[in-house]
Amino acid sequence: MSTIDHLAWRTSTRSSDGEKCVEVAPTPRGVVIRHSKHPHDGTITFPYPEWSRFLREALDHPGEANSVVTIATSGPDTLVCSVHGEVTLRFDHEQWTAFRHGAMAGEFDFTAATVIPG
Repeated sequence: MSTIDHLAWRTSTRSSDGEKCVEVAPTPRGVVIRHSKHPHDGTITFPYPEWSRFLREALDHPGEANSVVTIATSGPDTLVCSVHGEVTLRFDHEQWTAFRHGAMAGEFDFTAATVIPG
């Protein structure tokens, strides 16, 4: 098992079954995301300032890019594409909507100060 498997992964409380969702895990250095149904397809790590920007973009400014990812759509799906790597995470409408609702409710408002080093 890798270190990534030992993170405290969580999904939005709006996720229907806690699976097939945007899964996030805070770490001492930032926030990691992956697709819960396809965890071995890769992860994307955001430093805390970029995580805050990503959440704002996910809620208010789709299509804008920060220094970590771009958010795009492909039909009904949302693609979160790493700017510096080859990871693209694809979420269907229900999964992305659940993540956005969780973000609106503050469920993913992580900062370095809220994470206790393990």
